[in-house]
Amino acid sequence: MRLWHPSLLQELPTKKLSILHMSLCKIKSNRWNKPTAKAWYYNLSWGCFCWYHCTVIKELQGRDVKVSLQWLDWRYRGKRFGLFNGISIEENPTIPYLTTFEEICAETVEKQKSLLVS
Repeated sequence: MRLWHPSLLQELPTKKLSILHMSLCKIKSNRWNKPTAKAWYYNLSWGCFCWYHCTVIKELQGRDVKVSLQWLDWRYRGKRFGLFNGISIEENPTIPYLTTFEEICAETVEKQKSLLVS
């Protein structure tokens, strides 16, 4: 799964964005704290991961794609796991999370833009 920069999400085709959402749901519900050697999400805090997922969901909703609103709750981890109550996140986390995200994102925005064109 490619970690797309948040500023490029509006340029992704709907199908790729939907696949990204489904992959994030799977990580959030099943694989969190079970990293693999190549798991970029392990470098993100829970709050940053949830912020990114919400950003993807909001982009999908802007395209009139139906997404379960439960996923917008940062504590929700799917039907199987219910709510995750062990942590808290900031109320308005956009700026610090975007900075963290940019530090972790392996590819530059320019390189990702070139991938979208090809």
